[in-house]
Amino acid sequence: MTDRKQIEENLGRRIAGAAVVARTVALLIVGLFWALATPILCLAQVQLPAVNLGETNFEDGFSVPGWFIEEFPESYVAGELRDGHGNTVPGRNRLTTDSTTTHVAYISKKRVLGGWLAGEVLQPLVDVDVQLANGTSSRVRGFGDLTFGPGLQWAPKKIGNGVFVHRFVFDVTVPTGTYSDRRPVNIGNHFVVVNPYYALTYERKKIEFSARFHYLWNSANSEPFVGFGIRNMQPGQAFHVNYATSYEVRKNVRLGFNGYWLQQMTDHKINNVDVPFSRERTVGIGPGLQLGGRDIWFHLNDYMETDVRNRPSGVKVTFRISKALPSTKEP
Repeated sequence: MTDRKQIEENLGRRIAGAAVVARTVALLIVGLFWALATPILCLAQVQLPAVNLGETNFEDGFSVPGWFIEEFPESYVAGELRDGHGNTVPGRNRLTTDSTTTHVAYISKKRVLGGWLAGEVLQPLVDVDVQLANGTSSRVRGFGDLTFGPGLQWAPKKIGNGVFVHRFVFDVTVPTGTYSDRRPVNIGNHFVVVNPYYALTYERKKIEFSARFHYLWNSANSEPFVGFGIRNMQPGQAFHVNYATSYEVRKNVRLGFNGYWLQQMTDHKINNVDVPFSRERTVGIGPGLQLGGRDIWFHLNDYMETDVRNRPSGVKVTFRISKALPSTKEP
């Protein structure tokens, strides 16, 4: 690995990873909170939108000019709800989300601030099934909100005995998904989500470390579920990060450890008033597998959630198929 061409050929062509998997359970669930009502949860009608928690992991920072296409089948099952102290709320409840998200990205050869100008689009298709302790249930299927964003991808750079590569993308999610103010559970958010991120990878011989740092801001929903009896609500701001490390056990096969952490930084708002004890938190950890190289990759990752506050707690399994269509000429 003595020059950029060798680095790109040996380490793969990785475009702007699958940023925000927008499979969205945007409003979870006034019926659940009222049926289980505890003092801490009684006002918790607002929830953070679904964001990229563990969907991107190994060798996340790599990419070169060209097209990149990914598909993200994913399943999430939660059998518990956690209050503001991390305690399980009594009652038998179950949330199941099955989704697939199509991600298309392009990195041009145009240079800006030393990086290649890039852009990406993500469109999810989602199936949400909710079973509540009070015997009621709800199921919604449809398209989630569309995510798009411009960005910059920097070429791999030798640092010490390894290679460092990084990327910045300014992602925005717009309310195009399935939504109705007559349903307590929805796929679309019905508000704008701003979720920029910075991704990096450092690889030395067969070992690599990757991370992706996001900051989340949400606009207000002026048409919340009518059963709330409120005029508007706004989810708080949050920080979330994905992290992963892997080892190449044999050619084109990597095994490793991956995880994510989300921490809400500001309170949710209802009718422009802060909701106390409403900040969300979750940590997911688990093993991962990556197969392939050159222009196609397969990822299988598993996460068990812990240290959860004010949100469902469960298990997530993600499967990712990635195909690169690199530019034919050297940039």
